[in-house]
Amino acid sequence: MFVDSSVILNVMFETQLTELARKVIESNEPKITSDTVIDEVYLIVLKKVLLPESRSTRGLKRLLRKDPKAREKAGELLALVLGSIHAMDIVVVGDAKWDAVGELVSEYGLLPHDATAIEYGCERLATLDDDFKVVKDVVELVPGKD
Repeated sequence: MFVDSSVILNVMFETQLTELARKVIESNEPKITSDTVIDEVYLIVLKKVLLPESRSTRGLKRLLRKDPKAREKAGELLALVLGSIHAMDIVVVGDAKWDAVGELVSEYGLLPHDATAIEYGCERLATLDDDFKVVKDVVELVPGKD
């Protein structure tokens, strides 16, 4: 089962969807994710922790350029992200074939980082957001979406 960033983030940060995300992670099914998902999770964690008031990418870039303590914290946060993914027993696979990703973006209107999840050919995809409802006939969404 491919694990989307929404599941990982809802395990890492307590939300209304945390219990549901934990059920997905605690399933006995083998789980994979991609470098693209790690990039997305890491960026969101950086924004949430280092810039909780704005979460602006531009502001994050400025902060990391100017503040050595923020850069040090960023390294610690990467270790947290990677450690969390490892603790969830999720295997990280290399990124997708980009020509196939482009076709999925064109066909379904997915964002490129979401299309990578489909490109792997997994039969099931664990997500807690609605971005993938357009491909529910291609891949089984976990937990089930209407």
